[in-house]
Amino acid sequence: MSQCDLSATQPQTELIIPVPGPNTRPSIVLITCAGRSGSKWMLKMLDFHPQTLGRNEPDRPNMDPSLSDPTTLNWDERAMASGARIGFVDQAPTVLKDHARLWVKLTRADKLLYMHKLQKLFGRYPVAGYPWLMYNTKRIANAQRVMKIVNARHMICRMLEETTHIPVIHLIRHPGGMLNSWLNRFAPTQDQEALLRKQQHIFSRICEQDPDFAELSGPMECKELAELKVWCWRHAQEHMLGLGRAHPRYAQVTFEHLSQRPVEIMEPIYALCGLEYTDSIRSLIQRETADSPEIASAWKQKLSAEHQDMVDRVLDGSPICSLI
Repeated sequence: MSQCDLSATQPQTELIIPVPGPNTRPSIVLITCAGRSGSKWMLKMLDFHPQTLGRNEPDRPNMDPSLSDPTTLNWDERAMASGARIGFVDQAPTVLKDHARLWVKLTRADKLLYMHKLQKLFGRYPVAGYPWLMYNTKRIANAQRVMKIVNARHMICRMLEETTHIPVIHLIRHPGGMLNSWLNRFAPTQDQEALLRKQQHIFSRICEQDPDFAELSGPMECKELAELKVWCWRHAQEHMLGLGRAHPRYAQVTFEHLSQRPVEIMEPIYALCGLEYTDSIRSLIQRETADSPEIASAWKQKLSAEHQDMVDRVLDGSPICSLI
């Protein structure tokens, strides 16, 4: 059976939402999506809580047992260790964190740890731990790890299959918006021939593993880079949607809906993560997302008519259509 059929056939599992509080709060939360789909935005909104540790793209070999020695540590141990570090692409938290020491809260000296020049100067590149002089180590150990990992479909699917206790927040952006951002902000920074070969390799591997999808999508030879990207995007999102239906802590969030109703949509996401949703957090989210409706719809004016027609053709018949 094609992965494209999974979301329609997989039985729906009832979502588990804990009562917010330290005793019911899961220690790990994962945010995932295709690139250019708003995951950094979601990470920032969850990082508004004073008891979260936000990580932007943690080191995957340390997260995924299949990429190193699968007998050493389990998912929880790997994620907890990786989540208690600061990476080169991490952003300084907007709010004061409970695990920061008083003098750090008063001075916001924690922001120095995220400055690239100082990271390189003191050998904190690419990752380093939270220094005890600035942070309470016991509170760091108990803080919830919120980890954003994009384009990690195989790792996320393994977690959906092998765990039931880790919340997975899956963002889906309209592929027109994703493609417009990808073509204009990512693709121009890459070697075009190498990027095309990579996308062809991904598409070819998908078709080898999923003959039904290969028949649906048609031959690779007639497809340009953008179409290959959208077909691979469709397969990955449908696969994760299908597995997510059977996972008791999986939440799918549509980027466009989030941009229109951020305060409303983030309330059940905070509940899923066992986090208190306070008035101050609502205000921060409202401020952070003030320009989001315009950002979410901008692709309709920027993406070419040919690419918009291609996106509609690739999406035809997909269960994703009912979400976006």
